[in-house]
Amino acid sequence: MTDDLIGKQIGGYAILGLIGRGGMAAVYRAHQVSMNRSVAVKVLPRQFIDDLTYMQRFNREVQIAAQLEHRSIVPVHDYGESDGQPYIVMRYMAGGSVDDMLNAGPLRLDQIVQICAQIAPALDYAHGKSVLHRDLKPSNILLDDIGDAYLTDFGIARILGEAPGSTITTDGAVGTPSYMSPEQAQGHPLDHRTDIYALGVSLFEMATARRPFEGDTPYGVAVMHVTTPPPSPRLYNESIPVSVEQVILKALNKRREDRYDSAAALAAALRTAVEAPQASPPPDPQPSAPPPIEIQPLAERPIPAPVYPAPSAPSLRQVPPASVPKRKRRPFRLNLWVGAMIGGVLGCALLTVVVGIGLLIVGTSTSEVGPGETPTATADVTPSAHARALVNETAAAVESATPRTPTRRATAITNTPVERSGPSGTVIFFAQRPITVDGAPVEAYNLYSL
Repeated sequence: MTDDLIGKQIGGYAILGLIGRGGMAAVYRAHQVSMNRSVAVKVLPRQFIDDLTYMQRFNREVQIAAQLEHRSIVPVHDYGESDGQPYIVMRYMAGGSVDDMLNAGPLRLDQIVQICAQIAPALDYAHGKSVLHRDLKPSNILLDDIGDAYLTDFGIARILGEAPGSTITTDGAVGTPSYMSPEQAQGHPLDHRTDIYALGVSLFEMATARRPFEGDTPYGVAVMHVTTPPPSPRLYNESIPVSVEQVILKALNKRREDRYDSAAALAAALRTAVEAPQASPPPDPQPSAPPPIEIQPLAERPIPAPVYPAPSAPSLRQVPPASVPKRKRRPFRLNLWVGAMIGGVLGCALLTVVVGIGLLIVGTSTSEVGPGETPTATADVTPSAHARALVNETAAAVESATPRTPTRRATAITNTPVERSGPSGTVIFFAQRPITVDGAPVEAYNLYSL
């Protein structure tokens, strides 16, 4: 749309350029010729001159702004008409608006704290004058050339205590849907806490560079303010401290009774949340964590007196004894060489005994045969008593000399006669007596003479 005011003069103000355009007015940067200073001129467009509603709101802003004298409220210098077109002359804010700052992204926490600390007293001041702003948002917070914040645009403000219908601004739900409190969106009676909600929405936007509720239509956004819980600011900006998030969410409570009671209280809580986050209490009680255990140095620990517990019933649970590995008993085995040596000694002893017995028998037989007689064998094969005794003693000696081992098992004794020819026709019988030592067969003999 072509702007035909630039380059022209309205009253004593030369229009230099357009600052911004809103729903009901356009703001220009102008030069006040008489004072030689820059000013802002707010002009009602010509298409709204014949609209009674817009004319009443424009005039009402002038009346309310004239009552508010605060260092953080943009002052009004002049008001007039030019060729039937009304205008308001205000202080020129060279720093632009907070909305302009958000084009570069979220603001720093120190910037948010400073802006809130400057706007909050102005808002409380207006509430003290029974004035509700009803359209608080980042585009209505202006900055001067050194960065100080100012509150502006009381075009739809309402004065508390006025009779309903006395002004056009008191009828219906009025305001910007993205910043409306739930009660404002529903057209309910309002108090100062509706501006606290709008300030909370503005803080949310400063911290995240987006509004808590966004939709396709203004009506849909207004419904979300009434029915939908606000999202977490940290969802969009993780660098926001939890304590700051808690302050913002408290300002956005659906119930006005749960919000901060004043803008100054909100600003103080925000500053505390940024400067000393550990001092900010959580909005909802959470289960408390157990206190940390203090570990004292060993030298500083007091030595407690011994406490002997009273005897108690033994526990039903039995603790199994510690298992001790059983030592595997190694079977006793005779060394093969030792067994061979013992066998050799016994064999030599046995051979000596046999030879001795043989000589004894031969000698006896020779003495009984007369000269010139031929010795003959007798039919009696019964061993003599002397031979039997000698054999028994020899067998007993052999058996007692044989070492017994734990693993030796003797087989059944069998007497196997072995016929051998002795000297002088004497018949000698050996009774074979096999035994087993460590699994190896060993032959023993019982000796009988005939």
